[in-house]
Amino acid sequence: MRTTTSRRRLAISVGVVLTAVTAASLTVPAASAAPGPGPAAPVAVSAARTAAPAPVPFLASGGKLLGAGTTGFLSQDAEGTARWTSYADGASKVIAKSEGEYVFGSGPGSDIVVVAREVAEAGAEEIYTSIVKVYDMATGAAPVTFDLRESTETHGRVGGAVGSTLLVSSGDQTLKLIDVVGGKPTVRMVGDTYLGPEWMPDTLPGTAVAHSVDEAFVVDLVGARVDGRYRMAPDPGMPSPLPRDSFLSPTHVAWTEGADGKLVLATAVRGQSEVRKTPLGSDARAEITGGLLGDWFTWGATTGNATEWHAFSALSLKDGSTVKLLDHATHATKGPDGTLLVLGVTAADGAGVYRVSVGADGKPAAELIASTGEPNDGAAPLAYVGGAPATVDLDGVARARLSWKFSTARADLTVVLRSKVTEEEFRTVVRPVSGSGAYPDGSLGLDWTGEVTDAFTRTPKSAPNGAYEWTVTARPWNGMPSVTTSGTLTVARTPKAHDFDDNGAPDLMARDENGDLDQISTRWDDATGRLVPLPNHTSGRSGWNVYDRVESAGDIAGSNVADLVTRDRDGVLWLHRGRAAKSPYSGGLESRVRIGGGWNTYTQFTGGSDLTGDGRADLVAVDKAGDLYLYKATGSVTAPYEPRKKIGYGWGIYNQLTATGQIGGNPTGDLVARDKDGVLWTYLGKGDGTFAPRTRIGGGWQVYADIVGIGDGNKDGRPDVYARTPAGATYFYPGTGDYKVPFTPRSTTQTGVAPVETAYNQLF
Repeated sequence: MRTTTSRRRLAISVGVVLTAVTAASLTVPAASAAPGPGPAAPVAVSAARTAAPAPVPFLASGGKLLGAGTTGFLSQDAEGTARWTSYADGASKVIAKSEGEYVFGSGPGSDIVVVAREVAEAGAEEIYTSIVKVYDMATGAAPVTFDLRESTETHGRVGGAVGSTLLVSSGDQTLKLIDVVGGKPTVRMVGDTYLGPEWMPDTLPGTAVAHSVDEAFVVDLVGARVDGRYRMAPDPGMPSPLPRDSFLSPTHVAWTEGADGKLVLATAVRGQSEVRKTPLGSDARAEITGGLLGDWFTWGATTGNATEWHAFSALSLKDGSTVKLLDHATHATKGPDGTLLVLGVTAADGAGVYRVSVGADGKPAAELIASTGEPNDGAAPLAYVGGAPATVDLDGVARARLSWKFSTARADLTVVLRSKVTEEEFRTVVRPVSGSGAYPDGSLGLDWTGEVTDAFTRTPKSAPNGAYEWTVTARPWNGMPSVTTSGTLTVARTPKAHDFDDNGAPDLMARDENGDLDQISTRWDDATGRLVPLPNHTSGRSGWNVYDRVESAGDIAGSNVADLVTRDRDGVLWLHRGRAAKSPYSGGLESRVRIGGGWNTYTQFTGGSDLTGDGRADLVAVDKAGDLYLYKATGSVTAPYEPRKKIGYGWGIYNQLTATGQIGGNPTGDLVARDKDGVLWTYLGKGDGTFAPRTRIGGGWQVYADIVGIGDGNKDGRPDVYARTPAGATYFYPGTGDYKVPFTPRSTTQTGVAPVETAYNQLF
């Protein structure tokens, strides 16, 4: 925690620099004044520079410049603490504010600071301003405080300030001016104005520019009237109106527009109707910072994917030429003397506050006046150091860390993973400046959800196991050239009882009334906390009505995906070996292999749990006498089970057996059994093919036609259960790992809900 003394010493060093800058630039030479009435145009400014820029660490890593007055400047650090720093003695004063309040300046050359609280009134969709505190930092007097809700005249939302005049949008979105004179607010209405939902004003002393959805208007604050209107073009390619930035100078007005999804700068000479359009970049929704500086427009994107957007540049409004000023900028504000103060970075001088002014050659230039003290990555080319994982283990985890190390952690990443098996991809952009993606060891990366984009539906799905190619492009924040590196990794999981396409996510098989078999792939949706289905696709098999029993048996033949066993009406048991996908939707089932006859002696059988501790999924069956038999898996396709072994009796009381996997926390698989009264019981496996005494789970399970041990559906490492009623309602029971209470309360799921004009008679 910084002490008052250390903060004051810091502020004094800042003040020394800014005093030198400001004192030299407050006076504009008469020969440079703009002709006619109005403020003088920005001119070349010669300012003394100290031997070394002052340190301003409180502006590092997320700090902002909020305004620059005649006696000091307003800033906010990454934690949201606002400060007013005096030019004269360098002292920094914290602007007190509580949660729900925000701080803003009142235009160039003004020492007024406004603290406002926003509230959402009951029954209203709009946000309004309640308490407003107006500070005059030049005098240090106590703030003027009032509540805008006390009067219908003052009621509204503060969008900005110019000196002691607040710009407020009223309930009908018209603009009103609230002047704070003598400690009391007085209201003046500006006729024929309609403010957009995200209006962003820019100001000069006595003047402001604001906008509606389709119009920008310059407001004369002295006369409380509109002094110029400019039509804003809509972008038919965007689904909703764009948030717009508007800019004002003594000679020009400008704003941003979207055109075919691209960002465009619209400019007009004040007093003239002609509007000039200049493309800025490829992302219409990118956020930018900047301002007008004489006949130049300065800007840089704080978001956006294109590398060049990170540079803070000046665009000539006369001939379209450009001048690069900084390698990157996060915030810009008007200075009191027609200059700009910009928080940004260059490869040469590092990060800090730069003063941007027009030089004697008529071109803007940037000078570092205060440094944040952050590491300067300099002009050395970015280099990949290493650190990429060779194997990503996705067993029982919702996310897996992927990270790469470069010669600096001050960079954005574009990451592409491509499955060599299915060619499906995962793509994302990592922006550590937003607060995530940078790790203590200096690496950059992400916590991957283990998903790729489906090749056909373009929706997320679980990533298949196997080899991947990765490509990572790192773009340094200081504007230096990017570097692209690539490599390979392997996604690995152990075989899952209900995974038929080798991507770790549970799949269901559904047989319809015509005997056709559908494979339903699933994914866990973190946003809704639900198990959701991917679009159905048929396994390419029909004629499944010849079987009176169909069960998912787990991986019994060593294919790394789940297999099926079926019994035909003659009592012959068949193995349908799973086939992992080699391209999107290419997975399925191999041709059936005969296991053996005589299986019509059994009333129930189920598979999928490893009951003997050898890593293979075994099968149990109940005969007509109620005796329970174990069929130990061998791993052989032609003879997948050893001869049966009797392990119990009295099991005829159950009408449903389900192999669930390890629901009780023990190392081997378990069973659940439903009796004829609808009570569900747990049988914990001992690992030797036998079970511990049963434990009651609960009643009411007779409402289900199918109870399926679906595997780990929610990626928490514990097996879950899926259930379907005869009417087709479907539910998901997450596992807990506690044998006494093995499942949490059910949630609904659309997984297994039959398509229109289709009826399923079994899901397994």
